Order: sequence, then C-alpha cells, then structure tokens
Amino acid sequence: MSGDGGFGEDLIMVDEQLSSSTLRGDSFISPSSPLLMDDLSLGPDTPSTTPGTAQLPSQLAMFGLLDYTVFSAMLAMSALIGVYFAFFAKQKQNTTAEYLMGGKKMGIFPVSMSLIASYISGITLLGMPAEIYVYGTQYWSVLIAILLMSIGCGVFFLPVFYKLQLNTSYEYLQLRFDRRVRLLGSFLYIISTLLYIPIVVYIPALAFSQVTGVNLHLVTPLVCLVCIFYTSLGGMKAVVWTDALQTILMFGGAIVVVVVGTVAVGGIDVVWRRSEMSERIEFFNMDPSPTVRHTFWNIAFGSFFGWITHISVNQGMVQRFLAMPSINKARIMLFIFCVGVMVIVSVSCYTGLLIYATYHDCDRVTTKIIHASDQLLPYFVMDVTGFIPGLPGLFMAGVFSAALSSMSTGLNSMAGVIFEDYIKPRLSGKVSEARASLMMKIICAAIGVFCVCMVFIVENLGGVLQVSGSLGGVTNGPMLGIFTLGMFFPWANSIVSELFPGVALYQKLKQQQARPFHNVVFKTFC
Repeated sequence: MSGDGGFGEDLIMVDEQLSSSTLRGDSFISPSSPLLMDDLSLGPDTPSTTPGTAQLPSQLAMFGLLDYTVFSAMLAMSALIGVYFAFFAKQKQNTTAEYLMGGKKMGIFPVSMSLIASYISGITLLGMPAEIYVYGTQYWSVLIAILLMSIGCGVFFLPVFYKLQLNTSYEYLQLRFDRRVRLLGSFLYIISTLLYIPIVVYIPALAFSQVTGVNLHLVTPLVCLVCIFYTSLGGMKAVVWTDALQTILMFGGAIVVVVVGTVAVGGIDVVWRRSEMSERIEFFNMDPSPTVRHTFWNIAFGSFFGWITHISVNQGMVQRFLAMPSINKARIMLFIFCVGVMVIVSVSCYTGLLIYATYHDCDRVTTKIIHASDQLLPYFVMDVTGFIPGLPGLFMAGVFSAALSSMSTGLNSMAGVIFEDYIKPRLSGKVSEARASLMMKIICAAIGVFCVCMVFIVENLGGVLQVSGSLGGVTNGPMLGIFTLGMFFPWANSIVSELFPGVALYQKLKQQQARPFHNVVFKTFC
C-alpha cells in the first residue's frame, strides 16, 4: 500500500512467495506458488504470447472500443490539465512556490484526493485483493495503523513543518543537525523513490497488457510520457488536479466492479459465508511470534511505523501539507485522507473475499487457469464484468491512475529535492524564480525518462523487487528515527542521527523470512 502503501508495505506484497503444500487430499490444497506479484516479470519464464505481453486465458472477453475510449480519455484529460496550468492559468508555474506548493493556496478537496492517490498505488489495488484471497482478512486490521498514523502525523509532525514553511522536508534536518544529515536524508529518499516508481508503473502496465494484449513495451512509454508531460509543465497544481481526477476514477472503477461482482455471486452474505467456510475470516490473531506473516500486532501496530514515515516526513506528502493556506485546513485534509484510504483499503480487502467467493470451488491459481495470484483481479474483472461495455476500461483506468499519481508525486517532489538540496547551493549568485522553476521542470522530465528506462530493467531483473523492498525497510526506519530525534530529543546531535541508517541496515540483514501461512482452496469442481 504506497505507499501503494507505503513503500515497504507495497513491496512486501510484491516480493514474498508461498511454497506449495497439500492438505486433506486432492480436493483441499493450498496455493502452489502464488506470489502476490510473482510472475509479473520477472524473467524469461513468465507465460507470454509475445515479448512484453502476458495475457489472461484466451476465452475471456478482451478490451472493446469503449474500454479503450475510457482509458484514453483518462490520459487525455490528465494531459489537458497539465497544459492548462502550464499555459492558460492565471498563475503560471514560474516560481518555486507555485511549482512545488501550488502557491500555498490550494483547496482542501483536490489536495485530499491527491494525498489519497499518491498513497494508494497500483500495487495496492492489485496486490491487496490477492493478499486477502491467499491469507485471509487479518491484513484488514491495517485500518488501525492508518488511523494511528493520521493522528500521529496531525498532532506531532504537521505543526512543526507547517510552522517552518520549508521547501523540502529535509531542510529541517540541516536546521536541527547539519548539512550532512540533510544530504543523507534526501539521498535515501531519492534512491528509494527512483527504484519505487518503475515498479508501481510496471505492475499496472503488465495488468493492462494482460487484459488487452497490447505489448507492454508500447503502453508503458506512452502512458509515462503523458505523466511526465503534465507533471513537468504543470507543477504541483497539475499534479494535484490530475490526482483528484484519478482518485475519482480509482474509487469509481473499484466500487462498480465490487457491486457487479457481489450481485453476480449472490450477495454479501454469500461472500462472507464462503469465506468463513474456508477459514479466511480472521481479525484477532494475537500470536506474538514475529515469524507469522500476519498477526494483529505486526499489522495493526507494526505497519504504523512504516506508514507514518511515508505520510509524515516524506517530501511528497509534506509538500501537500504546506500547500494549504492554514494549519486547520491541513488537518481537515489529513482527516479526509485518512477516511479515503480506509475506504479504498476496505474495498480492496473485500474484493479479495469476493474473488474467493466467486471461485471458491475452483481455485484459478492451482489449476493453472491463471499463472499467478497477481492475475486474479484482472481475470476477475474480465470474467465477471467483461460483458459490460466500458467497465473493464474504467477499472484499468483506475488502476493506472493509481500508478500515475504515485509517479507524478515522486517526480515533482524529487525535482524539488534535487534542486534545493544539491543544485541550488552550488549555483553562484542568487537564482531567479523563473530560472529555478525552469530548472526543476528539466530535472522532472529527466527523472521521468530515467524511470521509464528503469521499467524495462524491472521487467527482466526480478531481484530488483527484493532490493527495493529491503531499501524501503532500510530507509523508512532511519528517516522516522532521525526526524523523531530532532523533534522530540533536544540533546540528540548529528553524530547520533547518522548512526540510524547503519543500525537499520544491520537489523534488516539479520531478519529471516517469515514462515508463510496457507489458507486452503478447492479445485474439486473445476
């Protein structure tokens, strides 16, 4: 979830694999190897009819003209928003404040929607239903972490950043410690984001390729170039308003699919009853063992620390806080964000139960009807709702919207961090606002092109997922620790703060992979 989640939470869904085992004879088995995003890539063994394409079973309905029209309309509207704010808006993106903070006069609704869209990635929308399908509902208790995270951010972190009114969150580290700590923080952020963006783009692109047959190598550059275009030219305002549009599509597509699927299966009571029969309903697993994949403790409270880092000190999120004209409006925005994320997470979790209830007597993964559990949601959409013209297109527009919002937020925030922390201090003399804005637009475009190229590396190097997931864990903890030290421990100095990344890396390397827990699935009636 990011985070799709937070960064670390999303990549946990991407990278962990289940081993096969047989329970209760031939009819009652566990998934054979359903990586939640396992065969997304990753390497030459991915089933595919052509390079860059991994299609769903051929008997399913494919995209029609109306589906392509809906998807194309989303891209066209996003591009037009960028053009408007770049060339036709009264306040063009010619100053640092306009480009990074939207002039600090943004409205509550669009920024709230932007926060939600930036936080919910395509990995979340595709991976969370598969997570619930395979492991059950214990992950749903992440709602507690979301609530605690929002309260903690609004009470402790938001007032500090809003009072200082900084261009980047890492400026605080220089004010509190020294420039070395600031550069350390911004460097960790840049590296982790550069690795995260290609993954959140690649996964929805692969899902799109599966349901359309369009080559992955064609759709990825095309969609990403649209995102780079409106982000580079339109700045924060374009990013926020496209995010608002994309959030509406995200909610709309997910909810319509859920409604149609629930009616088709016979109602919510059928979904719940079938899930209970398969032992997928679990909310209070109090096992204290850290080796259990999902317990109440590691989800409700463990997720809190990763998520609060992403929302409280992450540059993209801090920019949105500072785009509000008052701290009270920023807190209202944070409340709306909390409710919105809880809703979309709940819809995604319910979707996992719905998919199981639909295929309760014939698991699509173990029977090899689909090749991996990451294909469950695209398969479900085309199987159950494919007869409704335009609905699959709306759903894929929503999934891609989540990816584009994460990408646009990352590009805009990285442009500000690179310019403010690395380029501006090395420029001789005072830099004009117009020149600074132009340089950030160039940086944004260059980073975007780099991320597009990285997508093709992600496709062929499965190990990058593990590296990225580990890096997310390594960077989130130290960043939260450094900022917490600075804000709440006045005696802490820069030497202590610089120890955090090394300690976190050491602890990460010592961790062992948790034992997977398997829920049972049927294949008797296939």
